[in-house]
Order: sequence, then structure tokens, then C-alpha cells
Amino acid sequence: MNKRIVALLVSLLLPGCVSTESEQMLADSEGSGGELQGINIVAETLGREIDRNETYDLLLESGNNSTLILWAAAGCHGCHQWTQMIRECIDNGTISEESNIVTVHRYPSFEKRSAVNTTYGNSSSEYYSPWPVLVPGEDDTAWDATSGERSDIPITEAFNNPVTPTLQIIDEGGNLIWQSRTYYPDYSVVEEIAGVMS
Repeated sequence: MNKRIVALLVSLLLPGCVSTESEQMLADSEGSGGELQGINIVAETLGREIDRNETYDLLLESGNNSTLILWAAAGCHGCHQWTQMIRECIDNGTISEESNIVTVHRYPSFEKRSAVNTTYGNSSSEYYSPWPVLVPGEDDTAWDATSGERSDIPITEAFNNPVTPTLQIIDEGGNLIWQSRTYYPDYSVVEEIAGVMS
């Protein structure tokens, strides 16, 4: 088979689902151009009771605490495994059940909302997310945390163009303070999350 066709098929089937990057604390100077600091997501949810509202305002719902974001896709195996591990770590107390956690759908341009709902929203799913699941639209933009106004920066660009899975911690002011692009769940990453969020 032609190498270009194989490369195209791989890029379509595994968008963002492979990454060699690991976790990182983000320095205060990173994002000094404003693209990573003072940001917020206001987006539609799956509309379940656990999602709290049809539209979710990340900073408003945070209760002035940090929030863990899991950028996910319905067909991303690493995202499924991270969802399971986060759920297990809440159950065993490694991550506080009071922690703010959200899953944000990363690829609205080609994955349907129904697929996200089947994977993460259905309580009988192996990958059920017992925390809010946000499903921003393809054209949704980030919000400025200071002014409370919608910006013209696409959500994914404002949040450092996450691949799937990417885990990020946003502080109460909308500052991206930590992220990991570790594909497979790793308990040492969970310990870092617990340490940053405590």
C-alpha cells in the first residue's frame, strides 16, 4: 500500500492518541503572551445530573479551587484507561472526592456528541465519568478569566493544543499550572496530581 495512504489512515485513526511527552510543571513565565494564563472554558455538557447544568463554567464551578481537566476522545484507549484510573483513585482516596475534575471532549469536528455520551456519559459504560463532561463545539473559544468575556482564541489553542489524553490542572484564576501528556495511566502522575491539587 502506498506510504502516503498508510500515513493518512494512521493520522485519521489515531489523532492525538500518541505522545511521548510526560508531565510538567509550567513556569509562571510560560504563557506570558496571555495564551495560557487567565483562561476559562464555558461549554455545553452532556446534560446529566452530575454535569450540574447544560452549560458548565469551569472557573465558576471550581469553588475557588484548582480543577483537573482530562482532554479525551471517545475512541482514545489511553483516555479510557485514565478515566478508569482517576475513578479508582477517587474511590481509594488518593484523589479527594471533593476535587474538581472535568473531562473535555477534544475532537468535536469529527467525533459525535453521542459517541462521547456512550463512552463517558453512560453510567453502565466501563469508562463512565462520574464528574462533568464538557462537549464544546468546534468553533467555541476560550473565555478571559479576568474580564469574563469570550476571547477569539480557540479553546484548544488557549489550552496549549492538548493531544489525547492530556491531563491539565487549572488554578482558581484560570492559570495552567501543570500538565501531563502521558498516554498510559501512571500512578506517579496521579501522585503529582494529588500533590498539585492539595
